[in-house]
Amino acid sequence: MLFRDRTDGKRLRLPAFNAILPFLMKGRNSSAVYFGKDIEVENAIRYVHRKNAESGANAFSLFGLLLAAGARTFFEKPDLNRFIKGRTFYARHETAFSFVVKKRLTEEAGESIAKVRFEAGDTVYKMMDRINEAIDFAKSEIKGAGDREIDLAHRLPFGKSIITSGFRFLDALNIAPASMLKADPLYTSAFFANLGSIGLDAPFHHLYEWGTASLFVVVGRTFQKEVRLGDGSTVRRTHIGIRATVDERISEGIYFAHAASLFQRYILRPELMELAPSSPNPGP
Repeated sequence: MLFRDRTDGKRLRLPAFNAILPFLMKGRNSSAVYFGKDIEVENAIRYVHRKNAESGANAFSLFGLLLAAGARTFFEKPDLNRFIKGRTFYARHETAFSFVVKKRLTEEAGESIAKVRFEAGDTVYKMMDRINEAIDFAKSEIKGAGDREIDLAHRLPFGKSIITSGFRFLDALNIAPASMLKADPLYTSAFFANLGSIGLDAPFHHLYEWGTASLFVVVGRTFQKEVRLGDGSTVRRTHIGIRATVDERISEGIYFAHAASLFQRYILRPELMELAPSSPNPGP
């Protein structure tokens, strides 16, 4: 690498045990850990319906709440926003999530990728605005910088090979243009896939070796599941399947467990996100 820091991240100095991991496990997928959980969403669904009824618009969605809960979790558990490039650890400068958007729910309709950026002081209302703006832009016919670069690479003779090889070279030296990193949806904090929107269960997904995403989250369809109450009786409640793949090198097990618990707490009680965080790093 030519420079120690990058335009999208600051180099980290970690203990020897952590620092050697990228030399032992060189790729994200050779370092992947898989975690699945079914989360109750009864209250989250009621919350979405209530907020949309209050505003008279469909500004809230269950998937949007999941993204908002993820963003809050990233801000309160910043180790999740680390990534590894060139066997070096970096702390990402921004919190951004990417996800695929179908322009229409048909087989023939095209796809685009939305990339939404969050700020540490965002409330759930501001986060929903950011998410909806990103979705609207992805569904529009306006091409973003990333789309234009892909089109150019596709049209030029040997363009895909030349441009991707050149970009990898610049990225390895930490001198890739900031504009290209911001436009590329795989240079992101986490990639989300909402398979529940097309009625599918959530599978585990691999991590992308291109880019810097250390976490991939798949959201499945909602379903009914029996829950045992304190008196021993059972009741059927709505759940959603979440499957996450994470690069284990960026942190350690207890930290991931606390982050997962925090994420679930925000889904169970989305009203907690109505106020801006009072502290950047509260306990689990």
